Amino acid sequence: MTGAADIIDRIESLRPLIEAQADVNDDATELSADVIDALEQAELFALTAPSSLGGAEAHPSAVIEALRKLSYFDGSTGWHCQAALTGVAVAGAFLGDRAVDEIFCSGGRATCAGQAAPSGKAERVGDGYRISGSFSFGSGLPNASWIVGGYILHKDGKPALGENGQPVMLIAVAPRAKVEILGNWNVLGLRGTGSYDFRVPEQIIHEDFAFDAGAPQPKRGGALYRMGFLAIPLMCHAAFGLGCTMRVMEEWMIHARAKRRVNGGSIAESETFQRDLGVAQARLRAAEAYIRNNFTQLFKAGGQGEIPDGLTLDARLGTSNMIALGAQIAQRAFTSSATTGLRNGNRIQRCFRDLQAANAHFLTGEQSFIDAGRSLAGISGAPPGF
Repeated sequence: MTGAADIIDRIESLRPLIEAQADVNDDATELSADVIDALEQAELFALTAPSSLGGAEAHPSAVIEALRKLSYFDGSTGWHCQAALTGVAVAGAFLGDRAVDEIFCSGGRATCAGQAAPSGKAERVGDGYRISGSFSFGSGLPNASWIVGGYILHKDGKPALGENGQPVMLIAVAPRAKVEILGNWNVLGLRGTGSYDFRVPEQIIHEDFAFDAGAPQPKRGGALYRMGFLAIPLMCHAAFGLGCTMRVMEEWMIHARAKRRVNGGSIAESETFQRDLGVAQARLRAAEAYIRNNFTQLFKAGGQGEIPDGLTLDARLGTSNMIALGAQIAQRAFTSSATTGLRNGNRIQRCFRDLQAANAHFLTGEQSFIDAGRSLAGISGAPPGF
């Protein structure tokens, strides 16, 4: 298997193709076959797969760097890839042997995508589950061979409760051939991600294709999968936010140097712009340091077998902060660009749209800050980091 460093080098060479396809992908509402083929040839989707399955099982710093680059090239490509890398990691580490054999060892495309929100229903049937449900926002669906869904386990017609008194939620995967892709991706930002609605018709899957999301235990792999179940999607979201924000910062500076004001000077010569740029750069670098340090510490703790609550809280906060800050910086850049940013195809506009869309995601939105604040304030019943 190619190492993480080689995969990152290959990603760098994809920049011309990805940037050239950005408008095409937006119009098509999904990544082009050329981009997907190039990503597969670079072995990107193996970056987060367990090494026992031929994957790179990369350190968080490598995962963040790969997704940062892709998101810098194009937000939709970065978002598609962060979802795909999350799906591969979850499937490879947490599903049973029978599922892993079919997904990773059958010669087919080992790609997973979908929506883990508990919109589906599951019932125990012998050595498997009967699943069904309708879902939205399945980023990367067009290129996935296996479709992820969240399902509330039912027994005797009612939700089954776990030891904590809460309904048991399963994460399960179904083969693409048994899932209906419904479309409905007409949106402002992240337009090329193919985040379509989908329906899983009633079907029975073997128990190895599902696991309890409330008590996830990795069955293979090392520290990357022992950071905590939500650590990987949070890390991947954070990397997207970092890359897309870095791009809008650069495009903002390019615009400011080139755009002349009425008095003949450039926008870049304005003290207001200089102040805004300095503040944005400082906050971006602080946010980057926060996420890089936190996920490195989580990886170390995962290897030691014990995850402190403070690290999980920081993972949630750091990621939410990165996405929210990116949306704020993009807003300032878009406003500063005036009529330039109004034109379709403008990179400031694209970053602005993509970061606003990312900021609406349930994993990193306002509720994430509220939950973290409740925990920090010591409020009784506050949810843990994850």
